[in-house]
Amino acid sequence: MKKKLEIILIKLFQNRIIPKKFFNNTVFQDINFLDFLISIYEEGKAAISMREMHNIYKLTEQTHKIDGDIAEVGVYKGGSAKVIAEFKGDKKLHLFDTFEGMPEVDASIDKHKKGDFWDTSLDSVKSYLSNYKEIYFYKGYFPASLAGTNCHALNFSFVNLDVDIYESTKSSLEFFYGRVNRGGVILSHDYRSISCPGVKKAFDEFFLEKPEPIIELWDSQCLIVKM
Repeated sequence: MKKKLEIILIKLFQNRIIPKKFFNNTVFQDINFLDFLISIYEEGKAAISMREMHNIYKLTEQTHKIDGDIAEVGVYKGGSAKVIAEFKGDKKLHLFDTFEGMPEVDASIDKHKKGDFWDTSLDSVKSYLSNYKEIYFYKGYFPASLAGTNCHALNFSFVNLDVDIYESTKSSLEFFYGRVNRGGVILSHDYRSISCPGVKKAFDEFFLEKPEPIIELWDSQCLIVKM
């Protein structure tokens, strides 16, 4: 076991996933997660940092006791979805994305452009996650992609947002906030990102008069715990 941990730490250092000086942390004793995470990086599917991946992993586990399904809006190549799928237990996972890049953006707020992150597809993500059960895919612009589904009747324990732009963040919060059960979590990438100012704007506006504080995380994530 100790030898395997040493090999994993060497891979993390060599792949520049984490600087060696930060190994003094119990996170690096979690061999199962680290081994799994390395495979995602080696597959070229990780679009966010190890710290952010670890937050998704722990929140997936820690919300097991909260009733409800799990959702991710902004799937891209499926790296973070695979983390959720691996550790979600028997919960259902709902994945929303255009699977062909960004929709129209508000250039007065957002820095991304229509078509960014085009290099993915629904078929490739389905194939990547094909070993997991209870995964549901919704292709199209959110929330239009909800049409004809039963998602309006669902409740959620954990929602992961990685949509980068104002309107998509706002629409996601408007849909999911009232459907997240008490104690459930909404996590978002890019709240602290200089390249995605629309995410912070949408969160700050939406939660201005809500009871939940926005908890800022390292590197760029934030979360709220539903009261």
